[in-house]
Amino acid sequence: MMRAIGALLAVLVAGGLARADFQFQDWWFDRDQPGQLPSGFALGSSNVGSGRWEVKADPLSSSPPNVLAHISSDQAGLFPQVLFLEKVEAANLELSVRIKAAQDGEGQGSGVVFRAQDDRNYYVVWLSPRENLVRLDKVVNGQPQTLQEIQVETKAGTWQSLRLSIRGPILEAFLNKRFLSAREEAWEFGRYKKGKLGLWNRGAGVVYFDNIRFTLMDGGTGSVPLGGTETTIIK
Repeated sequence: MMRAIGALLAVLVAGGLARADFQFQDWWFDRDQPGQLPSGFALGSSNVGSGRWEVKADPLSSSPPNVLAHISSDQAGLFPQVLFLEKVEAANLELSVRIKAAQDGEGQGSGVVFRAQDDRNYYVVWLSPRENLVRLDKVVNGQPQTLQEIQVETKAGTWQSLRLSIRGPILEAFLNKRFLSAREEAWEFGRYKKGKLGLWNRGAGVVYFDNIRFTLMDGGTGSVPLGGTETTIIK
């Protein structure tokens, strides 16, 4: 795993001064051994018998030589599988990743989970090349509830750029130049929690992930909350 860690000091002015140390981490998988699970990642419990996650050589990737792949046959991968980033939790965050369905199958979808308590309770933004959509779901005890979705053009064999921006109750996702947003009314003022982050896949096929960047946005201090409205203040 190629992993870079840094910090960016940001200053925001909106009726007052706020300062935050924004910490970021990158994963490129180029120093991991092909055929193995990358270091710094942990399987969710639902992965058993549902395909496999492994580093794979791909000289044509956006940052060769390696990518992270999820591989499942027609008989496997019927249920969502999550691969968590170890020792990474956040309430407010930005995260970007490149995703390619190298071989799509029935019911195939792939994306990113955030504010996860475990692999049955989380939020997920995922895309489906066959259905040409990006969807934001809330999953409770394994049951998904769609908060928002948009139609997009996503073809198998093409790298897609997915970015999340999570601020308090405001959830935003960007796929290439398309945009969706939702507000989670279940979060009362200051009641939302930190959670785990990870990669998500469902259905048969082969999907590649690469160029993950996570930015922690929980370090705000001062009179102006990150995100610009008082509803995003972390308690």
